[in-house]
Amino acid sequence: MQLTKETLMRSTRCVLLFAMVACLAVGCGKKSGPDRFAVRGTVSFAGQPVPRGMVVLEPDVAQGNRGPVSVIPIIDGSYDSRELSRPGPLAGPLVARVTGYPAPDPAAGPDADPPLPLFPEYRTTVVLDPAAGPAVFDFDIPPNRKRR
Repeated sequence: MQLTKETLMRSTRCVLLFAMVACLAVGCGKKSGPDRFAVRGTVSFAGQPVPRGMVVLEPDVAQGNRGPVSVIPIIDGSYDSRELSRPGPLAGPLVARVTGYPAPDPAAGPDADPPLPLFPEYRTTVVLDPAAGPAVFDFDIPPNRKRR
């Protein structure tokens, strides 16, 4: 078989056409799913920074928001989703669930009992509006939320 200029151009067009169709089918590298946004803030309990814990931000289904949940660790009273390898929460109304724990005891061994939470899970709602600028949610857990 002799490779002519016409055959080469036809083959090149076929390869380019296939590449374009494949690119459209997979989205040309565009991430899938809804846009997710960075959030950060502080968490305090009875006026003191919460040493360790989690901020869980989930779409508020009661307000018509649906999608994945974002879990962000609290370290020394602050949290920041930009420090995670996974994306932050969706825009819109969110339910925030906050848990807090005392600082780890360096003298405790690996068999030590896990620490008790500083307060029962704290729940509130927030609205993430990307048009309003960087999302900063500060949570000040009232002292009357002490565990019983």
